[in-house]
Amino acid sequence: MKNITTRIYFSLCLLAFFASCNVVQMVDRKQRKKFDKKEIARHTFTRQGEKHYAHYTNNGKPKLMLLHGYGASGVGQYYRTALELRKEYDLILPDLLYCGYSHGDSTDFSIDAQVEHVKLLLDSLHINEKITVIGNSYGGVVASYFAEKYPQMVNKLVVYDSPINFYTSTYADSLSKALEVESIRNLLSPLDVRENRISLGLVFHKQPYIPKFLRHQMVKYGSIPSRPTQVKLLEHLMQNEQKLNNHLFNWQCPVYIMWGEYDVLIPIETCNKIIACYNIPTSRIYIFKNAAHAANVEYPHEFVDAVRKIMNEK
Repeated sequence: MKNITTRIYFSLCLLAFFASCNVVQMVDRKQRKKFDKKEIARHTFTRQGEKHYAHYTNNGKPKLMLLHGYGASGVGQYYRTALELRKEYDLILPDLLYCGYSHGDSTDFSIDAQVEHVKLLLDSLHINEKITVIGNSYGGVVASYFAEKYPQMVNKLVVYDSPINFYTSTYADSLSKALEVESIRNLLSPLDVRENRISLGLVFHKQPYIPKFLRHQMVKYGSIPSRPTQVKLLEHLMQNEQKLNNHLFNWQCPVYIMWGEYDVLIPIETCNKIIACYNIPTSRIYIFKNAAHAANVEYPHEFVDAVRKIMNEK
């Protein structure tokens, strides 16, 4: 009985310790140190009031750039899959402007600014060969415009659960209303534990258990500090909705689709319209069963297998 009481006491002390710490920051630090250990190097520089940050490897392997979704970071979204993919490919994982460790000049929140941010990072890494680019959600919009503007730099493009066309603020507002959240801003940049739970319910088809104290820290240390600038990224998309939707891409490279079957945030209907609009062959379409908005997090092994197939296709 004494041993059981001791274990319970120890567990409660441990829980109290983690509740009092910035676990979000601790996890971020641990992940970046793991990247350092696995020789996924950090690369950063400043230019005209902007800070540009990425992780990368350079071992003479085929190059693969992974662009994260809204509010995430290169490490935060692709941590597990990057550790696997680094064995076969040279990786470039930028933090997009106003995300992770990259910061813009606080005046330009456009997709064009993100495209140039990515270009500057690649130039600073002396990338002089075509690379494969995968972009999830907001990062997929950036990837799509990057591939169109700099065709000489892109070997293949993968649009991954991304609203590049056929997506409206009307749908986003109706989704927020149905979930009883004030707006899409609160849905993507939560202000409290309840909104965090609803938001992650869109990311995951089956949301894992997350203790309330940790959700609180995710909001306090993860969402709220970056919210003012990240909301401006979202507002830029909303203000330019018609222009973005009417833009028909003229890509010069093969285009692939990755999508979660149960994505509600960017629904499969949007995926199907993109496929039809750009005549994407069935062989270049990867639909992840039982996944929602971020299959690489829910099903990392299946995601890695799909990436391998895309990279190996001639």
